[in-house]
Amino acid sequence: MDFAVAVRGSGHVELAAYGLADAEHQVEKEIRTLWPDAVAVDVLDVARMDEASRIVEEFRVRYRVRGTIPVTADTEADAHKAALRTMRDRFIGSRFERITWEVVPVA
Repeated sequence: MDFAVAVRGSGHVELAAYGLADAEHQVEKEIRTLWPDAVAVDVLDVARMDEASRIVEEFRVRYRVRGTIPVTADTEADAHKAALRTMRDRFIGSRFERITWEVVPVA
């Protein structure tokens, strides 16, 4: 059977950027590249890692991403597992591979 499983993920990443807006933009752009069909990519917090002022600074960015994954499975439980596996696999090898994924309950 075909299922559409709503998932969301959250995490943080440390990166070098030219400023707060550049750090935020990098995270949004890279996540959208890895998951073009994401419904939303929300940057929750951007913080400097060091107080020293430089041209390129280190930032910690907290983010949340959500969307729906189409999967084929025998049961709803199997569909949830398949969706989470798909998302983990999609982000492996990227700076976002430690995202914590969860299935969003259907209201």
